[in-house]
Amino acid sequence: MSELRVERLLMAPPERVWTAFTTADALAAWMWPGSWNTTSEVDLRVGGRYRIASEVTGMAIGGEFVALEEPRRIVQTWQWDGEDHETLVTITLEPTDGGTALTIVHERFDTDEDRSNHLQGWDDCLDRLPGYLLS
Repeated sequence: MSELRVERLLMAPPERVWTAFTTADALAAWMWPGSWNTTSEVDLRVGGRYRIASEVTGMAIGGEFVALEEPRRIVQTWQWDGEDHETLVTITLEPTDGGTALTIVHERFDTDEDRSNHLQGWDDCLDRLPGYLLS
């Protein structure tokens, strides 16, 4: 299997969730645990790049925005520092009564193990998102 799908119902409007995924300060605040001293850079335009990094862990990811349809859809490449393989992430935000249905499709994995690791990572990250959205 070369793709994963994660869905969440969030009690915030799509515009607020969009900002959480597309603003450097927001990404740094919720994407990884606070103890990781995460930094983020975002050039929000098609062809623009983003980067999320933690000196504490020595981890960083980055990529390029492929499509942006504010506040409904983000398509971006995804590549870990030090790795050659690039994957693709599509984030879809659909308004619901009182919130947003979030769907993340992450594809182009080389192995089932890589897919499983990313699924766990997305679950961990998205567990922090509701708390950020309420702050």
